[in-house]
Amino acid sequence: MSIEIYDEEHQGASTEGFGMDNADKSKQTKAKKKGFGLSVKNQVESFSNGGLPLLVTIILAFAAVVISCLAVFFTSVQGEEKVMVPNVVGKPWSTAFLEMQAKELYPKLYLRYSDRPGEEGLVLDQNPPGETIVKAYQRIEVTVSRGIAVDSIENYVGQDIDAVQTRLQTLFSGNTLVDVRPAVYQKSTAKAGTILAQYPAEGTVISDPIKLFLIASSGSEAPKVTVPNFTGISIDKLLEVMQNSKLVFEFKSHDAAGGEAPGTVTATDKAGAEVEAFSTVTLDLAFPVRGEADETVYGVLTFNLPEYPYPVPVRLESTDAEGNTREITTISHPGKQVQIPYAVTKGSVLTLYAMDSTVAQQTVN
Repeated sequence: MSIEIYDEEHQGASTEGFGMDNADKSKQTKAKKKGFGLSVKNQVESFSNGGLPLLVTIILAFAAVVISCLAVFFTSVQGEEKVMVPNVVGKPWSTAFLEMQAKELYPKLYLRYSDRPGEEGLVLDQNPPGETIVKAYQRIEVTVSRGIAVDSIENYVGQDIDAVQTRLQTLFSGNTLVDVRPAVYQKSTAKAGTILAQYPAEGTVISDPIKLFLIASSGSEAPKVTVPNFTGISIDKLLEVMQNSKLVFEFKSHDAAGGEAPGTVTATDKAGAEVEAFSTVTLDLAFPVRGEADETVYGVLTFNLPEYPYPVPVRLESTDAEGNTREITTISHPGKQVQIPYAVTKGSVLTLYAMDSTVAQQTVN
């Protein structure tokens, strides 16, 4: 027996009793499965209506993080930007710094004294040099002139020669304008080492290259020198040696003969002897036999100077027919007769200077 009950709320019938058969149980199971399917579908529809924008936001945020990481990675792999260093040598320092900064470079400033007037504030050197490729933001060493160390010659008379030479070496080291010559010592009643005279004089403006001569006291005893053996050296080499020699030279000349090398010293008087400084030494010169077509003329310039209390700088220059001037030699000389050998082109004018004043001129033919 079975009892059927109609449930109006669910609009269907349910069977209660002890006599439910297998067919009824199967129908009930299918109904439950159908109800579960409708529940899942309803949840998906609900998520689609409210949760989809959130999902899209999460995906976009993740993509942005990935892109940022890739950008940082490739930037680090690529390295810093490369730039070309501008050439700023010879430019004012302010212009040079602006050009460096425009290239994202940082100048590191160094100051040093200059060799020539008018260079103050100009760039003398840079490292790395112009047109070098470097990384941006690199430091570039820029050396700027602070002007010349001094613009005129000071008064050194009466000072100690050693102290002055030490100061001059520091002051004019690497300076192409002032050539400090080796000191000349002279017998004197002044204390040994006291500077007796200087050439050029105090106040001389340093605008062109000059040679600075200092004459110092050797005390009550005359300084001694050993006479070198000049035999065999060329006239050019002799003129070079004469610049630092403390001897007075006298010359005899003849045409080269008997295997003698033309243009050389063939004999030295007093070679190896110890003599007082600025004693006279005689040298024999062998000149080439001159032909009519030869353009080079050999000779010895001879001139009588006043007698000086101390050795003074004496310079010989030659100016050729085209106006080109060159220095033959500069020597220290005590005055009276001076002799200097030369080898110049025909038609040159020889000019002799004592303490930078012209004392003689001669045309060579």
